[in-house]
Amino acid sequence: MRGPSKSTTTHSSPPPPLHTLEVMRRAGLNRVFALVYTCGILALLYHHSLALLHSTTLLSFSLTLSLLLSDAVLAFMWSTTQSFRMRPIRRRAFPENLTRVVDESQFPAMDVFICTADPYKEPPMSVVNTALSVMAYDYPPEKVSVYVSDDGGSELTLFAFMEAAKFAAHWLPFCRMNKIEDRCPDAYFRSNQAGASEAEKLKTMYESMKEKVESVVKRGYVGEECITTEHHHEAFNKWTTGFTRQDHPTVILESCQDKGVAGHEMPNLDYLSKQKSRTSPHHFKAGALNFLLRVSATMTKCTGGSEPRLRHVLERFANASSGAMLSLGPF
Repeated sequence: MRGPSKSTTTHSSPPPPLHTLEVMRRAGLNRVFALVYTCGILALLYHHSLALLHSTTLLSFSLTLSLLLSDAVLAFMWSTTQSFRMRPIRRRAFPENLTRVVDESQFPAMDVFICTADPYKEPPMSVVNTALSVMAYDYPPEKVSVYVSDDGGSELTLFAFMEAAKFAAHWLPFCRMNKIEDRCPDAYFRSNQAGASEAEKLKTMYESMKEKVESVVKRGYVGEECITTEHHHEAFNKWTTGFTRQDHPTVILESCQDKGVAGHEMPNLDYLSKQKSRTSPHHFKAGALNFLLRVSATMTKCTGGSEPRLRHVLERFANASSGAMLSLGPF
């Protein structure tokens, strides 16, 4: 008679969680309140219906009908806001576990869209800080592409981003090697953290870039002394006499910098300005985002058009270096 066989199956430990969710305690109270409130609404509508059927004059009929319709509309508006109160949850993400579950080579590509329109209403240095904070995300740099849409087609904005691309070659390696949390250079240098000699050197570079960009914006044009490379000359040659913010051709310019000062890979930084004409509508920001979606599909660094891709639209700089990783947790 054969004895019991020993199980040789090894149970592997479950992968660490990427996110957890907890149903909040007030869910039960919300449901009870919604039930009582619904009964009250039904009773009110029933009362209005009876009053409408027993109306004897045109005035009373009109008043009762208007009350019935208004209460029905308000009840519908209230019901549309109850779905998220039926099961409120508290979610917590664990971006530090992501690399233990998925290899970085399998991360989806990420396209970040930054929109601007007027260098005087939206200072270029503010938009530059937004782009630099995103480029310095804790995310595989070869997977990141930053697209700056300039709806006004300003050479001032283009000059600011050319200077930003130069500074990024120093700023991004510094952030990654020193694990800086606040990746916006303006916020970082205004804090008390920037005390090391390397940080002071970068601060000097940043202030020099800021002064150069702001002087160009104040002057209103980009002088020949600011254009130092042939690549920059080719870009600014598009700004001819007939080039205006309401009427100009399409401008697409890709940053040529693939490596930082320490040999680190750099994300894409692309400047785009869609064609505009006085004779055809351009749909403002909606048109700019539509243009960004079409262009990013062909310009992104990631090969293969069927690869999943995250798309973020930013208005202000990113506060957390793990922002991109946090967006992957729930998925």
